[in-house]
Amino acid sequence: MSSAATFDDDLVAERSPEADQSAFLRRLILAGFALRVLLALVLEWTGYSRSLAPDEETYAQEGWQLALWWSGETFVRPWRMSADQPMAYFYLNGAFYSLFGHTQVPIKIANALVGAFSCRYLFLLARDLYGAAVARRAALLFEFFPSLVLWSTVNIRDVWVLLLILYISYQSQQMSRGYSHLALARLLGAVYLLSQFRDYLFFVVALPPVVSLLLGRRQHFARNVLLAGLASLALLVLVQQGAVRQRTTARMSLEAISEVRRDMATGGSAFHGQVDVSSPAKALVFLPVGVAYFLFSPFPWQITSTLKLFSVPEMLLFYGLTPAIVRGIAHIVRTRLRDNLQVLLLTSLLTVSYSLGEGNVGTLYRHRAQALGFLICFAALGLELKRAREGALEPVA
Repeated sequence: MSSAATFDDDLVAERSPEADQSAFLRRLILAGFALRVLLALVLEWTGYSRSLAPDEETYAQEGWQLALWWSGETFVRPWRMSADQPMAYFYLNGAFYSLFGHTQVPIKIANALVGAFSCRYLFLLARDLYGAAVARRAALLFEFFPSLVLWSTVNIRDVWVLLLILYISYQSQQMSRGYSHLALARLLGAVYLLSQFRDYLFFVVALPPVVSLLLGRRQHFARNVLLAGLASLALLVLVQQGAVRQRTTARMSLEAISEVRRDMATGGSAFHGQVDVSSPAKALVFLPVGVAYFLFSPFPWQITSTLKLFSVPEMLLFYGLTPAIVRGIAHIVRTRLRDNLQVLLLTSLLTVSYSLGEGNVGTLYRHRAQALGFLICFAALGLELKRAREGALEPVA
């Protein structure tokens, strides 16, 4: 009897860390969801929602037209269905209108759930790479980071894009370690789904898994080369099937990026509107400036309106985390570059793409969320490294 009891106690002890982590995630997601729902309702009822995210008016109008067309109340096919652009979020709006009527509240609650749930994949990714302590800190920061809360309370597609980017990164990590035979299929499915929200991100998120497989762990070299080949072939098939539209492909050259940047550099939030990044040399010269704006804008001297005041708490927090981010990245590069290659490459591609291609501070501030999860991971690692050096913790792996 005592032997059986001891065995059961040992089994519970072995499972307790995983159970504790699951309980932590459930509480965190529930708290984040409650906060987001409350904020979404307040913004909706006060009318501030459209001021903070003007794009939601477009999604709402087009989604309502789709719902009317699907129900047969109008026989005019919405023009958006013939446009050469990703339609997933318009279809989501149409589906929610069809189910719940002419109100944006249900889809905003769904976005709140997606935003709160996204921290799960950040936690799992950070835990696999840096350990449970770093993962907990990263998940907490991510769940309540001001802009990440905000973008999941309004009717825009960014929260779905962020979830898919984190999911793709996590599945790529699983595939490189061989934990799941389904990881490749899940990754490809997520990449295709992401292309239906923002197709210009297709190559940004598809390249890092292939590169990390080829240059990753040497003990799995043969398997990784085979998986990389299969992934490349599957991605090519997705491209041929229209995952990336011709319009997007045509705008991937530096000349086209430079033109897009000039077109977007309008309004009071524009910066360096006439910068030319049409050649590699010109792009490299401007890149440090673009990266500075991507990471640190709006700068204090750019706070010229009430709406921009909402960004002040987050920017102060991010400025305070910057030394930890640098510390975390430096540690990774020195000690665990191969294991972190996929995450570093994905973060770098997101940063460089937006730094060169966008000339509006407001748009950059919103799109920074796509890289923010990884930057928060690096910050959490840097903070834990500092604590370890001070003797509060064991050294971080």
